[in-house]
Amino acid sequence: MKAAKLLVPAGAAYLVAEAAVAVLIRRLRPTFPWLVSTRDAAPDIPPALVDKHAARSFDPDLGWCRRPGEQGTEMTDGGSTSYRLDQAARRHNPGFEDEPAPVAAFGDSFTFCRLVDDDQTWPHRLSRLLGVNVANYGVGNYGLDQALLRLERELPTLEARVVIMGVVPETIARVHSYWKHFFEYGNVLAFKPRFTLGPRGLTLHHSPIREPQEYATYRGRLPEIIGLDQFYTTKFSRDVLDFPYLPKLVRRARRHLPMLGHLLTGVGRSPQGRDQAVRAAFGTVLRDNARWTARLYADPDARRLLAALAERFVAVCRAAGKHPVLLVIPQLADLDRTDDGAAHEQTFAGLSATLPVVDVTARFRRDPDRTGLFSYGRLGPHCSPRANAVVADALRPVVTNLLRQPAVIHR
Repeated sequence: MKAAKLLVPAGAAYLVAEAAVAVLIRRLRPTFPWLVSTRDAAPDIPPALVDKHAARSFDPDLGWCRRPGEQGTEMTDGGSTSYRLDQAARRHNPGFEDEPAPVAAFGDSFTFCRLVDDDQTWPHRLSRLLGVNVANYGVGNYGLDQALLRLERELPTLEARVVIMGVVPETIARVHSYWKHFFEYGNVLAFKPRFTLGPRGLTLHHSPIREPQEYATYRGRLPEIIGLDQFYTTKFSRDVLDFPYLPKLVRRARRHLPMLGHLLTGVGRSPQGRDQAVRAAFGTVLRDNARWTARLYADPDARRLLAALAERFVAVCRAAGKHPVLLVIPQLADLDRTDDGAAHEQTFAGLSATLPVVDVTARFRRDPDRTGLFSYGRLGPHCSPRANAVVADALRPVVTNLLRQPAVIHR
């Protein structure tokens, strides 16, 4: 009888806690899409959002790509920065606009160099060091797979003799994504192509969205999309927060509790205070994503896919008479992580028998002012002007040597 009496208040307290968490998440979710529910497995994609994406960056072959002549500004903690692209959709390289480009850089936002001005990117710094134009074809959020496909599309008119492929360690996750939303919650427009590796080598799976109007009917292809994107099962589904909330909070406490704690500090505060809270919560998301990246570097199949893509990069370059270079730039979360922090370094070092690899992780890790290596903006930290100078300095001897060598064509 006593046990039964105790169970009633315990049960009531549990239901009150569940209700409180439900209200909290409903309140926080509009400003923080990384709090996902079961509805997010197949979210509505507003037509107006699709129209804007189609006009600005949609690409049927690559998923997304920057437009010729595009320009914009981005805010950082240090103030406003600006960028513009030329008519070949390459980032402006001040002082080298009319020069031939014997060096080209492909890759992600750390190659494009978000959050710095055009004259503070590492391709521009490298141009200054070498005295030649380094064309910047970087596109935000690309994995090695998309950057490689962009290179292959540009090859017929690419004059460069040296091609630098810039990646962040998270590229091992990006090449496994078919819909980025299942890894980066809320990124619902980012359908992309991906490669799989089988007994006969790499197979390219085109993006499931080849025309903007297909966003309206994407749910009909969800089984195929989920089948080609492991993160739906291994990551997204585990992070869903629906009733009952408390067991899910406990199961993913390392992610959910710090994230909610940061967001709670912003409730009722000034816009600046709320922004700081959201940024701190987003830092938790980035660190959790970095842990997923580390797990993939421990997965032999994931490493084999990455190696196969690197081999394709080498083959494509050498068949065209160009010298390939692989550049690895760590994100801040890669430097903060103490568990398996060297996993990606070992993997990329293993590729150095195939092509030159410049990994600046060790240089960044030794820096006495790590935070000064990064500029801070809405979508997380990117390399600061000082860090871009370090990257250019690391590339200089490798690229100088390759520019002196004749092209070696392997068919």
